[in-house]
Amino acid sequence: MELLKLLSVPGGTMGSLLTEGWRAVHGETAYRDVPPVHPSPLVVGSAVLDRAFTLAMNLLSGVPGTQAVRRGHHELERAAQFFEEQGWLVDPAAYHQEPDAPDTWELAERRLLRQRAPYLQLSFPSGFRPAAHHPARERWLDHEANATAHAWVLEHPERDRPWLVCVHGFSMGAAPVNLYAFEALWLHRVLGLNVAMPVLPLHGPRASGRLSGGELLSIDYLNMVLTFAQGTWDVRRLLRWIRARGGERIGLTGQSMGAYTSALVASLEDDLECVIAGIPVVDFPRAVRDNMPRLIREYEQEFELDWELLRRATHVVSPLALEPRLPRERRFIYAGVADRVARPDQARALWRHWEEPEIHWFSGSHVGARWVRSIAAFVERSLRASGLLEA
Repeated sequence: MELLKLLSVPGGTMGSLLTEGWRAVHGETAYRDVPPVHPSPLVVGSAVLDRAFTLAMNLLSGVPGTQAVRRGHHELERAAQFFEEQGWLVDPAAYHQEPDAPDTWELAERRLLRQRAPYLQLSFPSGFRPAAHHPARERWLDHEANATAHAWVLEHPERDRPWLVCVHGFSMGAAPVNLYAFEALWLHRVLGLNVAMPVLPLHGPRASGRLSGGELLSIDYLNMVLTFAQGTWDVRRLLRWIRARGGERIGLTGQSMGAYTSALVASLEDDLECVIAGIPVVDFPRAVRDNMPRLIREYEQEFELDWELLRRATHVVSPLALEPRLPRERRFIYAGVADRVARPDQARALWRHWEEPEIHWFSGSHVGARWVRSIAAFVERSLRASGLLEA
């Protein structure tokens, strides 16, 4: 019975979509400021795919024991207290250290099967270290592979071409996956951009386990805090590498937790041409609760989950706690009305925080976003509107 509860699809995908479809018929929407869902076989199928992805992640993470939950809770308490003592809850930008350009780096040529044109693998020391006395510091530094930053690069001989930095989502990070997810060859060959795809901490070649990003599935939520902190640091370090290489115009885009990281970077960097947040996750505590296995949901009191504590401890890496440094007209968002991983209220929260910039709501979900053709058109239009590409 417990296993059946764990395996149950969270959120009742079919039922919720039918309810939203009924509302749409009557001119209503489940989320204010979000277009209604008009269910179709394609939309329902893509939403079910989202829940299948969530189910797979729940199975891989399993149900934590009570002791593990209490240990994670105690670590969050210490983190929240430490962050408050440092003044970072009042000024979360001060939590983020200022990186320099890497002094040493390597570029190695790589090739995909059946792909004639090579891409480059950039590697350099990350240099990120959590502050002294930061809870989970020693555990974090034990991830040896994570100490080296990586990025997949497509570069034209003319180094003054504009650059687009593309930040991937959870469980991605391998070169073939990133190249495909961002349509990198189209960005490079058709639009003429130089493309850099940084690998987030604990993903791809930086992972400690067999699953890219698998360490983030634990109840130790400070892993996620440090992932966003180091991911932001590494992307900013990559921006400095690009500028030292001759790049003057740089845009930034991200998908899912990559959009989360991109939103943080856009709140710390002054000279980006644009930022495009795709299917964004921006409220981490809400995302955890939305995707929680039903078994934990039913025994929430027994597990002693403190959502307000989680929100305080993650405040230092919340994109909603920092102000973007780009003008409103150079901020862009795209999101799915049937997204069941990052529900529409995530994109809506960022849209409101960003002063309601241009947003593209597509009729689809999270995992299936790669196959939505209108997204590429929106990205190209955004790049031209921002001036990164010529009109």
